[in-house]
Amino acid sequence: MDIDESLRPFDDEKDVVQNVYDKMSSSNLNATKDDAFYKYFYNLLDTSTNFCTFKHVRLIKSIDEDWISAIEEALPSLHHVIMNPRKFIEEDREVVNIAMARNITTESLKHLTQHSDLIDKYDIEDGTVIPNRILNVFKEESLNIYENRFVCTLIAELQHFVNKRYNVIFENTKDELGAFFEMESRVDNYTETVDYKLTVKVKDKQSDYENEKENNNIFARLITIHRQVNGLASTEFISEMRGYPPVKHPIVKTNAIKKNMYYKACQKLWNFIYSYNKVGYTVNLVKKEPIITGAFEKDIYDSFIWNYAMIHNQIEDVEAVDINKPERKKEVNTRYIRQMLEYIVRESGIPDATLKKIIINELDTIQSKRKREEAELARALKKKK
Repeated sequence: MDIDESLRPFDDEKDVVQNVYDKMSSSNLNATKDDAFYKYFYNLLDTSTNFCTFKHVRLIKSIDEDWISAIEEALPSLHHVIMNPRKFIEEDREVVNIAMARNITTESLKHLTQHSDLIDKYDIEDGTVIPNRILNVFKEESLNIYENRFVCTLIAELQHFVNKRYNVIFENTKDELGAFFEMESRVDNYTETVDYKLTVKVKDKQSDYENEKENNNIFARLITIHRQVNGLASTEFISEMRGYPPVKHPIVKTNAIKKNMYYKACQKLWNFIYSYNKVGYTVNLVKKEPIITGAFEKDIYDSFIWNYAMIHNQIEDVEAVDINKPERKKEVNTRYIRQMLEYIVRESGIPDATLKKIIINELDTIQSKRKREEAELARALKKKK
């Protein structure tokens, strides 16, 4: 008794698509193996003009772990110095008109006693001094120190370093990945002509695409680094520091850079970036055009027959298809020969070198036999004359 394929247990060793493919293939085989129309139309299709294209593009990529590790090691320190920047008090001293003075300090009064030319009037009785100008002292916190400009420049260099590699690894090859299948066919069904065209494009959405399980971790680490570096580059501190001039390589080893553990870690990353002279990754597009095997060809033909039957079933007052027609002979062409050779290579189990010798020897034998037969036929015809 045949088992209902839908009741078979799920095979965890196969992916879900493979499972449903196996079930559908088995179900279709059981339903059509003895069907007269299926055999009739399959013969028409098998002997018709068919054009098939099948391509598959796969991305093989790997990343040098050295630069990933170097950046990961420095990121906590970078985060600390950006969230806790060094500041100093910037003092602006200017002698201004008394009406423009905004911040009069004891230093302003001391400066006035030393510059009597700034005094317009002095009242001896009550000691009132009326100046015309006075020293204005304005103090504010500033970020414009070397260490901060060093950190800002490092972030700019690091962002360029990471984004350039990230974009090549994850972005620039998106549109080329996936599978493409196309079939064009024309079937002469004696009383009708059936033109059939099928195009299937399967495009990979490659955001964090990994081609090998063992590489999952390093790709995830790169994604995290990319997010963190661009996050630091968009902080308020970096936005403000962009207004100051960047530092140049080699950096000046100030006391803070030499002694502070966070700045020392930043300096280590700076030196790594400037000394790293490798690309740091490999990205290879592997393009394949697999040979359409006999089994794949049968699946393609089955899809055609199903679509034809589906459309035929929706047409009102359709004429019945007369399947009592002579079977057509299949043309032996290059595609047919290629499929047969592939089947032999896959199924025979004979070593390639041995199989190659067998094929060449058999071909020589058959060609010699054919020449002898042609010569004998020519002699026989000559005798009759």
